[in-house]
Amino acid sequence: MHRRSFLKASGSGAALGLLAGCIGGDDGSSGPITIAALEPISGPFSAWGQVHRAGLRFALDEVNEDGGVLDRDLELDVTDTGADPGEADSAFRRSVEQENAVVTTGAVSSDVGIRVGQTAEELEVPHFLHMSGADEVISESTRHVFRVGLLPASSYIRAQASAFEAADYSQVGAIVGDYAWGQSARSAINEFFDADVNVEVAPVGADDFKSYIRQMPDDLEMMIASGHPPGSATIANQLFELDYAPDVVTGASTPPQLLSNVLSDDALNAYTHVHQSDPYTDAFAETASAFADSEGAQFNTHTAYGYMTGKLIAAAIEEAGEADPTSLADTVRDMEFDTLSAAPLQYSETGELDNAVVAYSNLVKESPSYYSDGNYSYEELFRSDPVPARQPGE
Repeated sequence: MHRRSFLKASGSGAALGLLAGCIGGDDGSSGPITIAALEPISGPFSAWGQVHRAGLRFALDEVNEDGGVLDRDLELDVTDTGADPGEADSAFRRSVEQENAVVTTGAVSSDVGIRVGQTAEELEVPHFLHMSGADEVISESTRHVFRVGLLPASSYIRAQASAFEAADYSQVGAIVGDYAWGQSARSAINEFFDADVNVEVAPVGADDFKSYIRQMPDDLEMMIASGHPPGSATIANQLFELDYAPDVVTGASTPPQLLSNVLSDDALNAYTHVHQSDPYTDAFAETASAFADSEGAQFNTHTAYGYMTGKLIAAAIEEAGEADPTSLADTVRDMEFDTLSAAPLQYSETGELDNAVVAYSNLVKESPSYYSDGNYSYEELFRSDPVPARQPGE
C-alpha cells in the first residue's frame, strides 16, 4: 500500500503541517465542519471522556487559529453518552442528520464501540475510537472505524505477555470485566500467557474486588488488571489492603490523572501504566506546555489521544480536499501520520492500527517539566516492538 507521510510540527501553537482541512458530506457549504464527540463525560468511563474531550478541543482550536481546514473552521459537537450504547447510537445519528457531522469520535467502552461501529458502517460516517479495544469492534467488513489509543484486546494482551515473559512469573492472577473488552482480554490471557492464570470475572461497575482477590494465590507475583479498566486502580489498592504484594499490577489504558489521585503508595509502585502516546518526546512536551498555558491543566497520555485524533482528522480532510466522510476514511487508510504516539499512526484496510508501539511506565508523584503545578510524571519501563495489525477473522 502506498502511504503518504505526514510530519508533525513543533512549537507551542503548532498545527500539523497539513492543517487546513475540511470534512465533506456536509453539502459543500462554506460554514464550519462539524466533528461529533460522543464522550462518556459521566458514568464509569468519565475520567477517560473528560480528558479526551479536552485534548480534542485543544487540537481543533489550534487548527482554527492556523486558518482552519480548507478555509473553514472545525466545530465540535459534544454529547455525553454516559457510556451507554443506545445513547451513543442516538447521538451519532443526531449529529450526522441534524448537525451535518462528517466524522465522530469518543468511544471508550467496548460495548459502545461495537454499537457505534455498526452505526458508522450503516451511515458510512467514520468513527475514531478513543479506547474500545474488544476484537469484535472491527470485523473483516469494517471500513469506517479506526482505532487510536488502544490496540485490540488480543494484540494488547499478547504484547503484555511478551513484555513480561522474561520475568518468568508462575503465580499470576487476573480480574476482567463482564463486558466485551473483558471477555476479549480473558480469551487473550488464556491464549498468550504461558502461566496458568487464575482469571476472575467481575461486573463492569464493581467497586469492591476483595472477594475476587481472595481467590488468588497467597504468593501472587503478577496481577493482570488490564481486563477491567474502570476497576484496575481499585484492584491494585485492594490487593495491598489484603496484604498481597505482587511485583507488578498491569493496568488497563487508564488515564493517569485518575491513577495518581487514587492509588496508594504501594499500589503506585507496582502499577504499570500502559499507553501508546509517547510522553518522552519533545513534541509531547511542547504540546503539553502549550496546553498548560492555554487551559491551566496537565496534558497527559489520554489528553494526547483526543489531540492526536483532532490533528489526524484535520490532516485527512486537508489531504482529501473535501468534507466527505467516505473520502476522509479512504484518505486515513492511505496515510502514515507522525504525531504524539510512540509510532506513526497507520492503518490496515479494516481500520486496525498497524505497527503500533505500546509503552509501559510507572507513574511518579512529581511535576513534569512542562507543567510545574502537575502532580505526576512518567518513568519508562520498556516498550514493545511494533505490533502488526490484527487481521479480523484469522
